[in-house]
Amino acid sequence: MPKSPDDLEALKEERAAADRAYNDALTRLDRAIQRLPVDFPQPPPVPDEHQVSPLNTLWKIVAPPAGGLRRGMIAGVRRAVAPLFEQQQAFNAAVVDHVNRSVPVARETRASIDTTLTVLRDTIAELVRFQSLLVEFLQQVTPYVDTRDRDVAGLLRGLSGAINAVADEVLKRSEATLVRDGRHEMRVEALEAALAALRDELAALQRRGRHDA
Repeated sequence: MPKSPDDLEALKEERAAADRAYNDALTRLDRAIQRLPVDFPQPPPVPDEHQVSPLNTLWKIVAPPAGGLRRGMIAGVRRAVAPLFEQQQAFNAAVVDHVNRSVPVARETRASIDTTLTVLRDTIAELVRFQSLLVEFLQQVTPYVDTRDRDVAGLLRGLSGAINAVADEVLKRSEATLVRDGRHEMRVEALEAALAALRDELAALQRRGRHDA
């Protein structure tokens, strides 16, 4: 059933509104594409191991050797301060042990943070790339649909032309058939008229024959 002008105008406005809504949504999506931060965090610096080697060599307290007349006095002093030296040396040993244990942990922690940041940066970069490709794909939807519409319209025009050509040919053949039928009817009518004339003439001859007899 053909559409009225009002229906066609309503369809046109509906299509225009749909196009505007699609373009607005596409613009919002394009603006929402993530960006890799310029100030992306960097891994922490490597552990400061500058004093590790000196600590491992200087932690142990070594008293100077006593000699001469002062040997007895130094030995007495050593005995007096021995607990303090032992406590200090135990503290030094604990500090050095803690430092030696902390260095590998600090190295692994930094390496783990560095790896995590690399994975995070690469993941965000891939996500940004995917979003950009998605927007590019959606930007091609409208031209693709328009191309398909034009293709379908072209096919419909071609089909309509073919139908019209067939209809014209059928009409021509119908007209030719009607003309032939008309000619046939005229011939039949002429033949019937000739036969009627012959019958009349034969009847007239018969009447004359009976009259002459």
